Amino acid sequence: MKLKLSKTGKIILAVSILLIGVLILFIYYRQENSGSVHKMESNEFYDIKIDYDKTGIKSIDEKIANFVKNKEKSFIDIVDTSGNIQTSKYNLIINTNTSNYNDVISVHALSYAYTGGAHYTREEESFVYDQKKKKYLTFLDILVDEDFNKISFLVLEAIYDYANERKIVLNEEWVSEGTNYSDANYQHFSFDEEGLNISFSPYQIASWADGEINISIPYKKLHGILKVEYLTEDIDTSIDTIIKPGYRDLEQFKDKKLIAFTFDDGPNNKTTSRLLDGLGEYNAKVTFFVLGSRVENNKEVLKKAYEEGNQIGSHTYNHLNLFLLNDEEILSEVNATNSVVEEVIGVRPNLLRPPYGNINDHIKSLANMHIINWNVDTEDWKLKDRNLIKDKIIADAHDGAIVLLHDIYTESVEGALLAMKELEKENYAFVTIEEMVQLRGVNLDYDTTYFNFLKE
Repeated sequence: MKLKLSKTGKIILAVSILLIGVLILFIYYRQENSGSVHKMESNEFYDIKIDYDKTGIKSIDEKIANFVKNKEKSFIDIVDTSGNIQTSKYNLIINTNTSNYNDVISVHALSYAYTGGAHYTREEESFVYDQKKKKYLTFLDILVDEDFNKISFLVLEAIYDYANERKIVLNEEWVSEGTNYSDANYQHFSFDEEGLNISFSPYQIASWADGEINISIPYKKLHGILKVEYLTEDIDTSIDTIIKPGYRDLEQFKDKKLIAFTFDDGPNNKTTSRLLDGLGEYNAKVTFFVLGSRVENNKEVLKKAYEEGNQIGSHTYNHLNLFLLNDEEILSEVNATNSVVEEVIGVRPNLLRPPYGNINDHIKSLANMHIINWNVDTEDWKLKDRNLIKDKIIADAHDGAIVLLHDIYTESVEGALLAMKELEKENYAFVTIEEMVQLRGVNLDYDTTYFNFLKE
């Protein structure tokens, strides 16, 4: 029996098929255009490191790509015209911090370029997009009646609380000028489960040494100030709720070969979570050397990593070459990271991995942290293939080794887990730096750069 559709039925069926097709194309587009972009390039003249997340929203991703393209082109043009006249290599770092809460996507794109002279050049741009309204937001757009006066006191209160907690001395004129309303002063804002976050660039309201000032105003203070659609219930996510990590019985590893897997440049909610999910299968704990600039938007996975017994160290705030910074800038890179990590997990890191492994006695004395480099370089950023990364780890693995990887790369995470599967059969135990030190009976000092922990 054939089902005969009326004219109206045929129209409804055709429209339904069309809508399904559009939906499939939309999902395909979002999948194809989401994810992360990672690029590392190194030669005798310069180092380039680019890491950013795609949002899956075409207009935002185009803006991010254009920002990256323009900064990279400008950097290369300067290098090409300058010639090799520097005693230090030129350096370009570009990354983004992306948050997505209550249908508002906020992307903060940041570029640091060293092309000679005494300092890096810092350039940044932020894009805040309301997915429901399909429009980009300014700070005034989120305020009731677009009235900045109602929130100005809360901003100043949060800034001075931030400064008092960190013993930062603020100049009132500087703060006043940097917090007066303008699109430039309030371009970097986002939402999370705790409240409204606002970032102020170095030199905007405080010195370079004090770094980027990041404040959070809880939702409970913003009723009648923030538009209703951007308000949410206040949730307590203080560090008091963190489960203190349990310590493993290290006796179980006395007769095993020891290897420390270490991961730089995170955390990342997606890829770091995948790594954590896989570690349990191999009774593995690892050490994360995190970037302070990535902590704010990836707090939950950092908490989880710590709670599950992994060790958290510092990889500085922005991954700048410490050889190119003055003392004030070095202290800012180190201290800002230690502070933001402590705020999330309740413990201040005591391990530092300097970007590019660049360290000297003067930087050690300033940092006053234990310096951990590596002796197994997987070159995962170059290989970009899980099986090649796995093979590299296995080929170079040895008792007491420190392995360098990056947990922002999916292939690196998968390659590490594949290597653990094989190395477990060879009687390896996967330990943190702290566990390695205890098992080897080493007393860390502040003068040594540690590359491995071989048996004496």
